[in-house]
Amino acid sequence: MSITIAMIGAGSVVFSRNLTGDILGLPELRDCTIRYMDIDEERLEVAGNLGRKMAASLGAPATIETTTDRRTALKGADFVINMVQIGGFNSTLVDFEIPRHYGLNFTIADTTGPGGFFRALRTFPMLSGMCRDMEQLCPRAVLLNYSNPMSMNMQTVFRTSSIRAVGLCHSVQGTFDQLMGYLGEPPAEVAFTCAGINHMAFYLNIEKNGVDQYPRLFAAMEDPAHYQTNKVRFELMRRLGHFVTESSEHNAEYCPWFIPHGKEVIARFDIPIDEYLSRCDGIVDEFDRLKIFSRGPEPIKDVCRSHEYGSTIIHSMVTGTPSVIYGNLVNGGTISNLPRTAIVEAPTLVDRTGLHHAQIGELPPELIAYMNPHVSQHELFIRAAMEGRRDHVYQACMYDPLTAATLAPDQIVAMCDEMIAAYGTELPSLEKAVRVPRSGKQFAPVDARTLRASWDAVQAVAAKDFIQNWQVCGPFPATTAGAISLDQATSIEAAFAQHGVGCVDITATYAVAQSAAAHGGASGALKLAWQKPASVAKNGFVNLAATLGARDWVLAFAYAEVYSVHAREVELGIGSDDGLRVYLNGTVVHSNDCGRGYIPAQDKVVVRLQSGVNRLLLKITQHTGGWGFGVKLPPANF
Repeated sequence: MSITIAMIGAGSVVFSRNLTGDILGLPELRDCTIRYMDIDEERLEVAGNLGRKMAASLGAPATIETTTDRRTALKGADFVINMVQIGGFNSTLVDFEIPRHYGLNFTIADTTGPGGFFRALRTFPMLSGMCRDMEQLCPRAVLLNYSNPMSMNMQTVFRTSSIRAVGLCHSVQGTFDQLMGYLGEPPAEVAFTCAGINHMAFYLNIEKNGVDQYPRLFAAMEDPAHYQTNKVRFELMRRLGHFVTESSEHNAEYCPWFIPHGKEVIARFDIPIDEYLSRCDGIVDEFDRLKIFSRGPEPIKDVCRSHEYGSTIIHSMVTGTPSVIYGNLVNGGTISNLPRTAIVEAPTLVDRTGLHHAQIGELPPELIAYMNPHVSQHELFIRAAMEGRRDHVYQACMYDPLTAATLAPDQIVAMCDEMIAAYGTELPSLEKAVRVPRSGKQFAPVDARTLRASWDAVQAVAAKDFIQNWQVCGPFPATTAGAISLDQATSIEAAFAQHGVGCVDITATYAVAQSAAAHGGASGALKLAWQKPASVAKNGFVNLAATLGARDWVLAFAYAEVYSVHAREVELGIGSDDGLRVYLNGTVVHSNDCGRGYIPAQDKVVVRLQSGVNRLLLKITQHTGGWGFGVKLPPANF
């Protein structure tokens, strides 16, 4: 049966491309019609070109259509995939910069707190309107929502429409693979149950052949090599007894125990303040590269199936083949000690009848206590959006744990008033009279372009100090499935040691097993060569995924030569996603075997450059998700 899938917000070109590959990689779905929709015509063109390249690479007879009209995309669709982010990077800057004026800092700001709350308010008009369109044009379609803030967006869907829908995230399955890497276990051989709210669900049990694996996970935490990859989440497990699904970067801002306690705690737990802003800059640069690639004849190579559940759901509902995923649906009693109207993430059976949560029962009270402030915020959000209640905006931010630990109530109200003024008509009307007073201050609308120009200027100045002339080589596969370490030996180090004084032969090639390097490709030897990166971003980020391919549990190398007129001491600013080891002229000067997102110059190390050529060799590990590095080298001051 041929089906039609509408992808709304397909200008998120990497995500739409990956989902297209997942869908067309399933034999029963190869002849489907996929309609890409986006209001940005340039991004839409790139998405469509990449989608057609993906279909050609897979030999799938799919029909790929593009349109800027949402109703055209939705008409008669069987499935609708939402990946829209309202406002883009400019609005994200507002989410960060206004709270920063009040002393409130974030890492991601897309799920909870003022950033997540105002993102949900910005999204409400579009998402509720799209659901009304679906009720008219494709009332039997299933909506798969990937847009954050997941729980608040799903409140919009379920409280304003009758559309069948599910919220999807990759944190449950992605984190479980990471945990099994710590234990050295194949994920398919270990059973688990996970439940909670999106980004704050916890693994309730982890068992292999009926044996509890949590004692092994607690033991693994004591290994510094493991602890450094996930400091915040391991610390939460130490205190709450269970491991949480979403990353340390996210959870650092979901609770009051880290960021409000100052720079020392932030540094001790490797919390990347402003990570999302830096990531957005990298996404902009990646789009420029994909725009060129999409218009050329080069095919998409090394198609890898992603962790996303979307294609699995579509396949199960079309074929009747049952599957179990983790979905975000209305609670309705699934978790008995959370409100029935809450949006919860739990095991979900999928078949032709739709999506149905498994019964969980009560969660431990300490986990409920972690989630409850955020569940209250979700409820305050939907009431503020539907009823125009400005007081609920204030109250939602007052109950946010990070905000409450940082700001007094009058500051919170003033911050909210300033953000409401900044967004103006982008938000639902929030003028309903209430007993709770406003700040009494007048705030002018913010021109996000001014914030963007200021951000770009700061980044442009900083970019001058980043090393640009790299050669990179990889990916080298992990010797243990689901785990990678800087201590894993490769043929590059052996060759490196032979040349002395840190020289690297960039004409050399290195043999690796092709099946491991390609995650399931044909067996045999693959020769890895040195090559220039596809690009270096304004924030110094060298995107290894763009050059070496999207891979998990691998490592790579980067080499650069730096000339110094005189010998001098200098502070290198080093950032990496994930771990990184630095050799300068053949000597290890820095090593951080961790899992983290890229922040420019997040590690600092003082080194001595010799007069003349200095040789830098970097070894970079990749866990899951993004992958890359950057090195800042200030110019001489003489």
